[in-house]
Formats: sequence, structure tokens, C-alpha cells
Amino acid sequence: MRRSTVRATKVLSLVATLLAAVVLLGGCYPKGQVYGVGNDGGLVFNVNPPEALVYIDGVQQGAASLFPQDRFLKVTAGRHLVELKYPGYETYSREIFVSNSLLRIEAGLIKK
Repeated sequence: MRRSTVRATKVLSLVATLLAAVVLLGGCYPKGQVYGVGNDGGLVFNVNPPEALVYIDGVQQGAASLFPQDRFLKVTAGRHLVELKYPGYETYSREIFVSNSLLRIEAGLIKK
């Protein structure tokens, strides 16, 4: 009986150690993998000039500078048309496919 008690103690100790490791390491994952939720994805903008307005499928979303990596623009999955517009610059236009992850859009608008 003593032998089974020692064995049960070892098993419980191992389980407790594994559980502690899961809890401690649970927050250690790449930041880019936490953005998708369900069918939504996120867009991050690095645009020059940063005041350029972002349009998704023809709908204005705000200035590109409002959507850095820590405050991404949430977009449903699928194909979308992204446009960047700023007075005195040519319009940047690109068709993208969004999945449940983070997509970075970098662009430098060209002066007219």
C-alpha cells in the first residue's frame, strides 16, 4: 500500500507541474496570432502621409494613423477593396483578401 501512495503522489506532483506550466506559458504566444476572432481579421496601416484616409469597399474608415498594430481596423473575412486618399496625392488602390489574422498594409502615396 505504501508503494501505491508514493506513486500516486508522484503522479499528482507531475500533473500539478504540468498544469502550472500551462498557466504560466499560456500567455507566451506570438502577438500576431491573437488578432483573429471568428470570421474577422485586422488591418494595420503604415502609410505616408499618415493622414491619408482609409476606404474599405468605398466606405471611409478614418485616417491611416488611427490603425497601428495595437489598434487595428477590424474587417470581415473575404475580398475587399482598400483605397488610400489624400488631397494632392494619387489614390492608392489594392484588392486584398482578409482572413482571421492581421494584415499589414504599407504604402507611400505619390504626389500628383
